[in-house]
Amino acid sequence: MSPQILHKLTDHVGSMNAGIFDSTGEYIITGGQDKTIRLRNAQSGRLVQEYEGHGWAVQDLAVSSDSARLASCGGDRSVFLWDIETAQVCRKFTQHQQRVDCVAIGGGSSASSVVVSGSFDKTVMVWDARSSQRTPMQTLRESRDGVSSVCLVDGNKIVAGSIDGSVRTYDIRAGKLLTDDLGCSVVSVRYLSSGVRESKDPMPCLLIGCMDGSIQLLEQHTGASLGVFTGHKCTEYRIRCDANTESIVSGSEDHYVYLWDISTNINGTTGGSFSSRLSGHGGIVNTAVFHPHASTNESKRNSILSTAADGSGSYGSMCHSAYWKSKLDNKYMVEVTMTTSLSHHHLVYETALPKPYRIVHMDEDGDDAEDPDDLVWINRGHEEKAKRKNRLKITVDDQNQVQEVTCG
Repeated sequence: MSPQILHKLTDHVGSMNAGIFDSTGEYIITGGQDKTIRLRNAQSGRLVQEYEGHGWAVQDLAVSSDSARLASCGGDRSVFLWDIETAQVCRKFTQHQQRVDCVAIGGGSSASSVVVSGSFDKTVMVWDARSSQRTPMQTLRESRDGVSSVCLVDGNKIVAGSIDGSVRTYDIRAGKLLTDDLGCSVVSVRYLSSGVRESKDPMPCLLIGCMDGSIQLLEQHTGASLGVFTGHKCTEYRIRCDANTESIVSGSEDHYVYLWDISTNINGTTGGSFSSRLSGHGGIVNTAVFHPHASTNESKRNSILSTAADGSGSYGSMCHSAYWKSKLDNKYMVEVTMTTSLSHHHLVYETALPKPYRIVHMDEDGDDAEDPDDLVWINRGHEEKAKRKNRLKITVDDQNQVQEVTCG
């Protein structure tokens, strides 16, 4: 049976950085470079609600188990907690020193009492959503590089993936830390509480996406490898993956959505190559997730939401997006070298900047503000600023395509 696209969602401007289902699977929530978050009906694709408040691109989303609260984070170094129905901000957390790349929500008997955020500043912060306190309950500083992915398990365990190549599981109640060293940068972590169907002894698992182009499946308690899945491309960008009890899905830098049958490479069997590759996107596919009832509802088993750098996402067995970018007139050439903990690029942009100008190598975290010719890193893949008399602002998308240049 060929893939069927149920809905094409093309109303975000710029990259769509995050896409999730609510806990019922009846709604789709997306966030992107245009600073907005949108809630849609999954069956009709109709826009139900829009959430505005972030000052920079939205990087990640998480929804409570009762679908009453939504957590979001972004390049403005902030974490927002929203009332989904009213689109009002319940809480705003602002203690991170760099962009916030990942967020999770949960909390024991309460579906939204705890919010966890991970940042490029190398910290994981734990927030009490019921308190009026402005500082986090706890700050976890073990990561040696940016935190790319977080999961909150049963309200008392936090799983955090880092660009330093480690996945750390914190048992907050017991005060214990378990570290799995993957040997390559981690960009995606999923906690699979029911394990996988083909496992000889199903136990909770970790699904880990790495920047060496592999997805690793680990038994959570022992760290034992259950399988390695390859075929997609993940070498420069944060590509997120997901799994149900039978299959794994992931985005890819080559614009495809990849699917693997878990049974092809688990408990020592051979395989690991993908079973399906879905086309349709026009840009880097940064997120792919299964319907929340894919493991229990046969009709939803192959339902996937994916988002991409070409500006939008869709719901169906695959997704498609329309690419958006601005055009520039009176072009000059500006050479920019960008280095982050995730990637290194030497780029040549066509810009409308009048000469003379000079763009120089920028440091990783943008802290060299004393150098007037140095670039300040504001939001990876989105915006750079040159601090000099003629103030240059270059806005690019996740494919490093220029969208806007202003000077003044």
